[in-house]
Amino acid sequence: MMRKTVRYRRSEVTTAYMCLLPSLILLLIFTIVPLLFSIWFSMFDVKEYLGNTFVGLKNYADVLFGMQSSEFFRSLLVGLKYVFWIVPIQLVLSFLIANLIMGVHKNFSSIIRVSIYLPCLFSGIVVGSIFAYVYNYHGGLLNGILKILGFHAINWTGEKGWAMVAVCIAVIWNGLGYNTLVMLGGLYDIPQNYYEAAKLDGANWWKQTFYITIPLLKNIGVYLIISLVASSFQLYEIPLVLVGAGAEHSLEGPIYYLYYQFQHSDNMGTVYAASLLVAVILTSLSSVFFRLIRSEKSAE
Repeated sequence: MMRKTVRYRRSEVTTAYMCLLPSLILLLIFTIVPLLFSIWFSMFDVKEYLGNTFVGLKNYADVLFGMQSSEFFRSLLVGLKYVFWIVPIQLVLSFLIANLIMGVHKNFSSIIRVSIYLPCLFSGIVVGSIFAYVYNYHGGLLNGILKILGFHAINWTGEKGWAMVAVCIAVIWNGLGYNTLVMLGGLYDIPQNYYEAAKLDGANWWKQTFYITIPLLKNIGVYLIISLVASSFQLYEIPLVLVGAGAEHSLEGPIYYLYYQFQHSDNMGTVYAASLLVAVILTSLSSVFFRLIRSEKSAE
């Protein structure tokens, strides 16, 4: 009997590994191998016609402390600005809209869910092109509305302050539907008898939200925060289409910096080093959120 059980378990493990094998192969080819190559070439002075010269950690030092270090740190600061503005607004709006959908009739809520998800189907290039027309200084939709209301036209993509607002609005519009549906799924998983019991105790909507809804949405919130931080920090397509190098280079995030260095740097080793530093920063931010959640759960 024991032998049959052991054989059965071995066959289960073998089947599981066979199912995982295609994904593991793809992970190896498209993630692990390129990562190892990046680490290797980041330690070389890589020049197209002069060959490769081993320089150790010099490329990392050049990125962090060299002549181009100010541009690298400026791109990181821009990425953090995107995170600071986009993440909380996305979370609050998706939470509020998901609650509104919960209170709508089922047939009408399905129409709202489809409508709100449609912008997520557009790529960053398409979203940038749409909002380039909306923000156009001469004859754009938004400036046309402002003129009708008696206000002056605004150079949305040319002025430093307004350009950040313009990009954030476009990014939020693009991703709001997905985040709302994820939040809505979390709301549907909360048992309704919790709210019924709270109503019997005299709890209003605010108390129900702070003592029932938000605590039970913690895992959904962590997932959305981590994904939003990563995507906001890596914004590239929408700022590139909307602003490009305009607005005094104030919207060039880390990925835009890497793209520019890839096009113009005479040493590709520094580009590899910079990309790995950006990856380490993103991994560190994600690990911080995971540690905070683990510490809270252990305290509970």
